[in-house]
Amino acid sequence: MASKQRGSLWKKDGFTLLEVLIALAVIAIAFVTLLGWHARNISTIIYDQNLARAVLLARERASLVQYMAMQQGIDSVRSEAGPIDGYPGFFYDQEVFPTGLDTMRQVVVRVFWDQRNMQACEVTFFVRDAAL
Repeated sequence: MASKQRGSLWKKDGFTLLEVLIALAVIAIAFVTLLGWHARNISTIIYDQNLARAVLLARERASLVQYMAMQQGIDSVRSEAGPIDGYPGFFYDQEVFPTGLDTMRQVVVRVFWDQRNMQACEVTFFVRDAAL
């Protein structure tokens, strides 16, 4: 704190400019740190929302494949890929693999929401011919 001499007595008037600048620097550093944490939290929330949406879309696609296999037979289940209607920025990739059984197929469904980083949700399941 600043001091002034009046006669023979010292009197404290207030803070010096240096003390004020140091206090502002400490507060600025604290705010920058908090804003960094806030930005990281927002990006984590966006990632979590996209992952939850991708899981639900992959499960929906799996249900559609199982329904097609039940209604039209196991041969109607094919590999395909494309955008997901109603969800801009989301794409799916569906691969069908043979198994050791003629009446069963392995299906892998991947849902992507960021083509730059190729972040994906993957669901693997098996379908069988409903006629048996």
